[in-house]
Amino acid sequence: MKRSYNILLIVMAVLTAGCDNYLDVGAPSQRPIDEFYQTPVQAEQALLGVYNGLLPLPNYTVNMCEGRCDDVWTEPADDKQRDYVDISVFNPNIYTIGTVNSAWNDLFKIVARANLFIEKVEPMEWPETKTGVDAKSSFIAEARFLRALAYFDLVRYFGRVPLSLAPMTADQAMNTPQSEAVEIYENAIIPDLLYAIDNLGEFAYTVSGTQASAGRANRIAAKALLGRVYLTMAGFPLRQTDKAALAAECLKDVIDYAQSTGKFWAKDGEEWKRIWISDNDNMYHIFEIQYVAQKNYGNPLVFACVPNVGTQYVGIQMSGNRITCDAGLAALYEQFPDDVRYPYTVDPERRYFTKFFEHKIKRAELGYGDIDGQIVDRTYFPINHPLIRLEDVMLMYAEITGPTAESVELVNRIRNRAGLPSLAGDELTAKGFADVVDQERRRELTFEGIRWHDIVRKNTYVQLLRDKFMRQACDENGSVIRPKYLNYVNNITENSYLYPIPDTQMKAKEGLY
Repeated sequence: MKRSYNILLIVMAVLTAGCDNYLDVGAPSQRPIDEFYQTPVQAEQALLGVYNGLLPLPNYTVNMCEGRCDDVWTEPADDKQRDYVDISVFNPNIYTIGTVNSAWNDLFKIVARANLFIEKVEPMEWPETKTGVDAKSSFIAEARFLRALAYFDLVRYFGRVPLSLAPMTADQAMNTPQSEAVEIYENAIIPDLLYAIDNLGEFAYTVSGTQASAGRANRIAAKALLGRVYLTMAGFPLRQTDKAALAAECLKDVIDYAQSTGKFWAKDGEEWKRIWISDNDNMYHIFEIQYVAQKNYGNPLVFACVPNVGTQYVGIQMSGNRITCDAGLAALYEQFPDDVRYPYTVDPERRYFTKFFEHKIKRAELGYGDIDGQIVDRTYFPINHPLIRLEDVMLMYAEITGPTAESVELVNRIRNRAGLPSLAGDELTAKGFADVVDQERRRELTFEGIRWHDIVRKNTYVQLLRDKFMRQACDENGSVIRPKYLNYVNNITENSYLYPIPDTQMKAKEGLY
């Protein structure tokens, strides 16, 4: 299923990129947009082009989420400037760096593609499908899901951003000011996800109404994302606490669906290890970004987070980036030496993150064949990237509801599968349970772009990150041994939860933002 979907994705990327001639119809960049949106089949190809916009997002998972949180230590390099270092040490001048600008551009590309798709498809006439599926509404719902996903990241990264729900001319864009974050949620993200829930089915569909290949959004993905959106709104900075109950309702629906169908769950620790092998893509995650071992269509996070390792792991030379597990997270794992997740998430010796690194040794240990010959360069790593996992949903629900019998059972399922004991004693009090849920989110969801948003939502990021730099600056007795790290402590302020709008955007029209 994964392979057929990714072939379509690659074809659509060629169509949208306007590179070489495709068949005999001329270069796509020379074809008017109106000509391309002539048939439902062409609309389906265009929809895959919207999905194509997801491909670079793991770059921002590693650089703008994980690098900033308390689970990750990024060693500053003295030899040259590195974006991921500047971001991780909260350099106040990061508005000039390429990563922040690329995040803005890539997310707004998804918005722009979705807007164009919706405008062109809504007036199209579609034949009835033999299955009775309203494929047209389903396609629009997928586009709106993707637009909501992009705006959700934009508002969490940048706060106040321009809001556009229709294609704009250059002049219109240059006169569209920022909207408040709450307006983005209420006028774009929530309506888009509610529409998606109402118009998507258990599966995505083709233009003829048959079940589509795996990898596209469905109703369950939309409910899970809306639950995360509501929980985010309930926390800092919006503090709309009434949204917590709405989040719980969405998340409970997803949990009930998973339990009734048996989907998304690895039954034991041995199966959990196999989640992170590309042969098992589209089996365990509620929604994931699709990748394949082909140039520029691999998961970009893998190369970015792995230091130089020997050829016994992979045939190509890796990045050499200094992105490692912080001592605090390592200590959390080491509380339970039998936790099966630790060695399949972090290399215990060098402490770099191995969760997405599908190297030769890991594949051999788990009984899979060698795919190293397919990894020609850094852009070929084929493992899909999760955006929504069932375990995340279960733990968000437990966080909201507290130590009810249901929530305790959900947390114990995750712990017991990993080899940890069931909760007992003070862990079953309100405070103790909240701490356990936080710890399990760290252990289970490490390096998936979750932790940064968690500590922002809970408004604990300032103290946690100042503590992280103090640990690096001082020895175990509290004596300062690395004074340069003290400077980073002062970089972290109450406003550090937001990224600055990129300098290129600020200069596009002076005074607009």
